[in-house]
Amino acid sequence: MAKILLTGAAGFVGRALLAEAGDKHQWIALDLGFPGNWNPGSNVTENVVSNLSDPSSLGEVMERHRPDAVVHLAGWTGKGGTKENRDKLLGANVASTWNLLDAIVSSGSPKPQFLLASSALVYGNQPGPFRETFETYPTDEYATTKWLAEELVRACARSGGVIPTVLRPAVLYGPGQGGPMFVPTLARALAKGDPFPMTGGAQKRDLVHVRDASRAILGLVRARVEGVFNVGTGTGISMLEIGQKMARMSGRPDLLRQGEIPYRDNEVWDYAVDSTRLADTTGWSPSIALDDGLEETLKQKRKP
Repeated sequence: MAKILLTGAAGFVGRALLAEAGDKHQWIALDLGFPGNWNPGSNVTENVVSNLSDPSSLGEVMERHRPDAVVHLAGWTGKGGTKENRDKLLGANVASTWNLLDAIVSSGSPKPQFLLASSALVYGNQPGPFRETFETYPTDEYATTKWLAEELVRACARSGGVIPTVLRPAVLYGPGQGGPMFVPTLARALAKGDPFPMTGGAQKRDLVHVRDASRAILGLVRARVEGVFNVGTGTGISMLEIGQKMARMSGRPDLLRQGEIPYRDNEVWDYAVDSTRLADTTGWSPSIALDDGLEETLKQKRKP
């Protein structure tokens, strides 16, 4: 039974992944800390509290477990703009990846698969649907740090340290998601009955349910393949249409405030992600319809 080290295990995607994983692998769950209601299931053999900015603690973890695969989900999805935020992005998305790779090599672990959760935002503002053969043109600091992390994984692979697998997902959503992303932010506002200011909503986004993304990760780990793999539906939907769907489902279309926020200077307009390579490799396809996923997300936010 393969042993897999999962970083960011207590996060939004980490929890969904462990719930989908079943008992075919042994998982070592690593995070900065675990909440009081943490209950990942019998497939997790150990919970490891570790800071990815601390190379010494990572070395001990790698030497003790020698995983067959590392699934690196930990990171920060915030925006740059200030030195504090840029430093946080570099630490959480780039330095953490460097430290993990260095710990693998230094521990003498047998060449594990290293699956990095990157982002389809590395493709930048070019016409979609994005394919893995496209050039990368990250347009903001978050996407740039994800691209840098990819380069670190590829460099380590060239020296024989890891089997490199890079995941470039579209916009993930689903129940349990926090943070500043559009869908959870709107879901919170609708649950509270608060007005929701937004842009004009013309920009398109490709939404993938977190359980579908988890199945994609599991398929790549089971196949133990290397390369870059997109995860998306292949179709973008305007943010205005997403907002209107969610508002109608909640019975509060009056809460949308379209056009009250300006578009960003580096806005990505046509965000759709082609997943043909992933489908050909693992048989993956999205299984959760957008309306069903949004309704599930809204229902979770409405819980007391």
